[in-house]
Amino acid sequence: MEKNINICKSMAYKEKQAKITRENWGKGVYDFRIKQEERRCARKGCRLIFKAQPSDVKKFCSRSCAAKVNNPKRAKINFTDKEKIKKLYRKGFSMMEISQKLGYSYNAVVYWMKKLKIPCRSVSDALYQKLNPKGDPFNIKKNLTPEDQRLFGLGMGIYWGEGNKLNKHSVRLGNSDPKLIKLFRDFLIKICGVKKEKFLYNLLLFNDASKNKALSFWNKELGLASGQIKSVTSLKPRGKGTYKKKSMTGVLTIEVGNVKLKKEIDKMLEALCK
Repeated sequence: MEKNINICKSMAYKEKQAKITRENWGKGVYDFRIKQEERRCARKGCRLIFKAQPSDVKKFCSRSCAAKVNNPKRAKINFTDKEKIKKLYRKGFSMMEISQKLGYSYNAVVYWMKKLKIPCRSVSDALYQKLNPKGDPFNIKKNLTPEDQRLFGLGMGIYWGEGNKLNKHSVRLGNSDPKLIKLFRDFLIKICGVKKEKFLYNLLLFNDASKNKALSFWNKELGLASGQIKSVTSLKPRGKGTYKKKSMTGVLTIEVGNVKLKKEIDKMLEALCK
């Protein structure tokens, strides 16, 4: 074994092998290593000519062409589809929905959103748009008549005094006086443009109040259909208390769940306070 290794290392052996190799190259034995043939790229729209070895199964001139054929979602987005991306995103479609609708990859849509400098919505804005695909469910009146101005002042005053300021996601007000509730509701309908079906009603009762009588009272006073007051909560007694007289009809809360409307009303209130 050691003798064979020494033979392989000898100069005579190396020269002999080199001579054999040169002769084989001359005979064309190793042509398959250097021989190349011309091919045309298999992707429609490219058709460039490239060279490849006969044993190579390569059909495309580049990885880019191969990706465009084998994974069409990675294809370059054309001008028309770029405009569609803008329109669809402004209509409220998410980037994932756009990629599925136009047949491109999600990453391609993200790339072109950045390239076209289309500002991305925040998570809260995206959720708001998804819940309100037709736009804001309110329309604050700008040109107010003298009667509107009076209602505006009363509505803002009621909200300032009785409204829930801590909740950032909805306009909410609770009171035991049905006239005050109706007045605030008129403000939301006539000044803020809120539709009646957007109102939520909840009732809070003291422990000794009759639920049926209270519901009947509020339905009659506010003109509500049976079932429009979604929840009724009865307070459990906590000792004797100091109230000499409790409201037997409870406290009704009227609410509109819309974060933008809440912000707009808070802005108007802040402007009035300056």
